[in-house]
Amino acid sequence: MRFDPVECGKRIRTLREEQGLTQVQLSEKFQISIDHLKAIERGRRACSIELFVEAAAIFNVSLDYLIIGKSITLDTIRASICEAIDVLERTKREL
Repeated sequence: MRFDPVECGKRIRTLREEQGLTQVQLSEKFQISIDHLKAIERGRRACSIELFVEAAAIFNVSLDYLIIGKSITLDTIRASICEAIDVLERTKREL
């Protein structure tokens, strides 16, 4: 996996549109210029770490998804929860 600024910009644009935000509104939330946001969405410019963290919080997504497109599926979450339950049940029986 590697960082692709064009794909990252597309994800940010899609997330912005899903939230019903205009570029002006999002640039104001990020406290950056509209030109800076346009460059990010086109992949000409990358976000700072601080901006990635803020975007992840605004869009309620993981940094992994935002930066490299890696998403956690419900199946992955379900498997992790089941594994944790198994560990807890074994620990309970041993006590």
